[in-house]
Amino acid sequence: MFIKIQLIIGALSIVLLFITFELIRKERLREEYSILWLFTGAATLIFSLWPNFFLSKFITQVTGVYYLSSVVLIAFFFLLLIVFYFSIVISKLTDRNKELAQRHALLELEFNEFKRRYSPPESYQKRGLTIGK
Repeated sequence: MFIKIQLIIGALSIVLLFITFELIRKERLREEYSILWLFTGAATLIFSLWPNFFLSKFITQVTGVYYLSSVVLIAFFFLLLIVFYFSIVISKLTDRNKELAQRHALLELEFNEFKRRYSPPESYQKRGLTIGK
């Protein structure tokens, strides 16, 4: 692997790790979702530091894959799994948002009905009169 590409990938993985930690610190990214990004950043950093070992020895022994194009295919499927996981999370959040909007609409309807039923008539309110006093 060219040293320039190796340095660029290493720097980008460090930036990814830094951004992930900052988003966790600022509570803009939940811990349960950040684990995946931390793992991805750490794996990318390790692969960029020792590419010959991981690409030619470790991965070929573990997976039996001997071609770089197959490693790229494995990385593609890993990214596909990440997208699939977040699609599931988004689907759950969409359903929850829909349920909350429906509950809000029902509560608003009940509140308006309650207000209409138990508020004094407008004629009393215009003259400053109150009921029961």
